[in-house]
Amino acid sequence: MTEVTTTRSPATVGYAPWVIHRATAVSLIVLLAVHLSVQVFGVTVFYETGLYQPLLDLTLIAVFTHGFLGIRATLLETTWEQTTKRLVVWALGIAFLAIVAVRLIG
Repeated sequence: MTEVTTTRSPATVGYAPWVIHRATAVSLIVLLAVHLSVQVFGVTVFYETGLYQPLLDLTLIAVFTHGFLGIRATLLETTWEQTTKRLVVWALGIAFLAIVAVRLIG
């Protein structure tokens, strides 16, 4: 009658994705602080040293990685069949890699 529910623990979603998801969350806080310091407060040291554009690229990668892993964790909690979950996760992963590759190459 009662269904066992799973949560977003490392045992459910995998240890490496769980750690990466948390690490990207922390890195996004730092990268957001850098972005705000440049855009709002006019800190120019990142422009002068040439670090701002690579940090923006890193921000894009961190945002997409964090979002992909969040969607992946949510999908793993659904009651869909295992093959459907696997197909959706792979499709999202390929789309994620394509977006990052287009941004970094072009």
